[in-house]
Amino acid sequence: MITVTGKLARAGGKVVVVPDFPIDREVSQKQVRSAEIRLFDGREITPEQRRKVFALVGDIAWYSGHEPEYLRKLLTLEFVKDSGEDFFSLSNCEKSVARDFISWLIDFCFTWNVPTRDTLLLQTDDIGKYLYSCLEHKKCAVCNDTAQLHHVDAIGMGRDRGKIVHEGMLAMALCQKHHTEAHAIGREAFEKKYHIYGIRLDAYLCSCLGVKENAK
Repeated sequence: MITVTGKLARAGGKVVVVPDFPIDREVSQKQVRSAEIRLFDGREITPEQRRKVFALVGDIAWYSGHEPEYLRKLLTLEFVKDSGEDFFSLSNCEKSVARDFISWLIDFCFTWNVPTRDTLLLQTDDIGKYLYSCLEHKKCAVCNDTAQLHHVDAIGMGRDRGKIVHEGMLAMALCQKHHTEAHAIGREAFEKKYHIYGIRLDAYLCSCLGVKENAK
């Protein structure tokens, strides 16, 4: 079976499905003669969410050497165990479950340093959780390279950063390249360019980043 997502269009009084990517080769090779269409009603997992899950699982499968379908089932079971969710199917689960599963898969990639074809910024379905995870794992929010702490809240020249209480400050995880760019073009332009923003540091993030978390 080939899983294909696409958009509906009207042409000559007919409704036509336009695939999100070319499928001519697959249709010809497998001699496909029929197809099943699922209509998205707004409450269930979206085609875009399903695409993101398959892309993430595909990257993990390539890195680990496991067969993708087997690995998807295994990762789904691990997510269910960690989250307390009931077991679900990607064919009709709720959008919120799909969103949390995508965030869990991204966190998995960060934890195990799984190389991905695209930056995970393009795969996230919850930008806030993604930016938090980037800080937690010290991964650049733009390109996922090894990151350093970028202070969205300016802390001033000459201050001893080792003594500054970081808890409550807005920050991003950025690699050297994007850290330099953020300072060069300014906060507003940088956030607009990459559609990201600062996350307020809590005690846990301060601990992960090795910065002062309170005034004690």
